[in-house]
Amino acid sequence: MKSHVKYKNMKVGLIGFGKTGKAVANVILQNKDFCLEWVLKRSTILEHRSVPEFLGIQSDEPGLIYSSSKIEFKDLIDKHPVDIIIDFSSSSGIYTYGEIAALRKIKIISAISHYNVSIR
Repeated sequence: MKSHVKYKNMKVGLIGFGKTGKAVANVILQNKDFCLEWVLKRSTILEHRSVPEFLGIQSDEPGLIYSSSKIEFKDLIDKHPVDIIIDFSSSSGIYTYGEIAALRKIKIISAISHYNVSIR
């Protein structure tokens, strides 16, 4: 017996918009099970641009780009809540948003390519 329950799209926020972040944004935008709500990056370049437009993908998803130098994470998440955050920023990026995300039960996927490991 098939279920007639419609699957709810998972809302995703990306932190970091380098080469890998752009590739993941592209995949998310083409997958109907997910909705790219926003991208947060340090630079103000591309701020308030649409990720689908920037990547040349036809999509109705918002996917707006925000700069962490212009908006506080708490304000961003208040205005545009998400279910999942995928972090491509830096090993210290979690300290910027981690506590707020945890309090709101937002799942965090760390996709950091390099962690600084200090041996003591």
